[in-house]
Amino acid sequence: MVRKCCVLAGIFLCLYSAMAIRAAEVYPLEAVYPGLRGIGKTVVQGTLIEEFDVEVISIIPQPASIPDLIMVRVSGDTIDRSGGIASGMSGSPVYVDGKLLGAISYAYEYSDHRVGLLTPAVPMLELMEIIPTLDIELPNGFREIATPLAVSGIGGRALAPLTKAFAPYNVQVIPDVSGIIQQMDSARLEPGSAFAVQLLRGDFQVAAFGTITEVDENGRFVGFGHSFLHKGNVNYFAAPAVIHYTMPNLEVPYKIASAGSSVGAIYQDRAAGVAGLLDAKASYIPINISVTDLEHQRQDTYRVESIADRSLLTALVISSAYQGIDSSLDRIGPGTAYIRLEFHAHNLPQPIIRENMFYSDSDIAVWSLSDLSEGLEVLMGNNLQPIDLKEVSVSIDVENSRRTAEIEKAIPRKFQVEAGGSVEVEVRIRPFHNVVETRVLRIDIPEDTLPGLMTVSVRGGSSGYYYAKPTVHTTWESLQEQDVDVMWREPTQAESLDLLLNGYMNRERNNEIVAEFYPYIDLSSEFNGDGYYDSTEFGDEETVPISEVVMLEKDFGIPQWESNNNEPVRVRLTTQYVIEGSASFDIEVL
Repeated sequence: MVRKCCVLAGIFLCLYSAMAIRAAEVYPLEAVYPGLRGIGKTVVQGTLIEEFDVEVISIIPQPASIPDLIMVRVSGDTIDRSGGIASGMSGSPVYVDGKLLGAISYAYEYSDHRVGLLTPAVPMLELMEIIPTLDIELPNGFREIATPLAVSGIGGRALAPLTKAFAPYNVQVIPDVSGIIQQMDSARLEPGSAFAVQLLRGDFQVAAFGTITEVDENGRFVGFGHSFLHKGNVNYFAAPAVIHYTMPNLEVPYKIASAGSSVGAIYQDRAAGVAGLLDAKASYIPINISVTDLEHQRQDTYRVESIADRSLLTALVISSAYQGIDSSLDRIGPGTAYIRLEFHAHNLPQPIIRENMFYSDSDIAVWSLSDLSEGLEVLMGNNLQPIDLKEVSVSIDVENSRRTAEIEKAIPRKFQVEAGGSVEVEVRIRPFHNVVETRVLRIDIPEDTLPGLMTVSVRGGSSGYYYAKPTVHTTWESLQEQDVDVMWREPTQAESLDLLLNGYMNRERNNEIVAEFYPYIDLSSEFNGDGYYDSTEFGDEETVPISEVVMLEKDFGIPQWESNNNEPVRVRLTTQYVIEGSASFDIEVL
């Protein structure tokens, strides 16, 4: 099963019952007074846990359901080197007489970085049963220490989807300052240790960093002292971390860190902190990205593992794919792309596969990933059935050449046809900077089509993606072109998951020529003289009053096109070009 992965903060796991034995003795909040001194633990550089001095300034009263917060002043050589309380220190434990008082969780921005707030130990250790429901009331200027969200391997415009996805959360997105350390001298997590909460791991990484507050004898751990994304039940990777440097900053200093290999999982993200379990395995979705630069005959493969959070998965996958394309092509510009997407799920009998072809005269990466974004939304965001996604594969071949062709004219080989007959249509397309080519489609006219003129439109399957040029309309009399507005849209709703997935996989492709018309059907033969729908349509059990047919149409999934309720007839022909433009002509049904 696939779940989620998140970012940093302390961690503590499993259902922590009221009778569970705590790993540390707690210093009682009622015994706290101004001037009380203690010792804090954190990592400023490397993996060495260092101590710093803590002095209580005051108690900040909170609503009845939330324990009071403790205002403190920190000092010592460790704090001098860090520049004060830094992002990434969330969860740093503070002890008085060897008893756990609480964890660093809030800082004062743009002012004295040596003054902060502690979250008391009790609500953190009882994270699973005591969850505050009221907003914490802080003095003016205080805020939760922003979680440093370090991004490794993803930068530039590929970072934009991540920045947008994390905008609502209290995180600092810091690109290109993190790394991945496969082997560390010590992967043991203990109070004061730096650790990472990974959302994405592999060739690209998105991870947040904080400090462990406490670890019990069963491997459960807690940290942070406040929520990360406040998502409640979660499923993230947890890993030890190395602090390279603590960067001074006017707002709040922050730690530059790298993550090691995962050593556990995080299962709770609540107001008092985050909690998890060592040696547990977090669920994830493997993402495989293959990019081939056809111009230089170079192929690169990128592999990452992502959380399955609905609100974050698309951004993590799209940012990874963008970065893969940009890294392989080492340019941003025009090109033609051939893309194949595969989505595998535990609860689907077969993979969802989508192939398409794209061209852009400015940024081929942006256009080529539109189907990927839509596919993730269809699978993860549909309201029909939850999808337990197992794996995503993205294969993209890119060339510099422009592989497009514009429809210049569509001419039927005959302009009159009987209902039930067929018409062959010659479609003249002009490849970019090349001679005209002809493709032939055959359209079949339904037998129950009413006599009269009928307009047939011929367009590229890319009309949903690209700017549509005026339609070229061909008539029997003159074969002169004229502008005609053609309305076309794909159905946006499906009655079942099968229809939704089939619609995504089989939707028109940008390299197809599509001939389309709406036949005017004679419905009178389907009604009996009493104003009832003919029973052969529904079986012999019952007849349906005409007054109910309109209500039934929505259930039957009949799309609407202006005032015509008939299903359109479409014929599709695959080409080696991205098809642009459109044409139309009239034929007479006899």
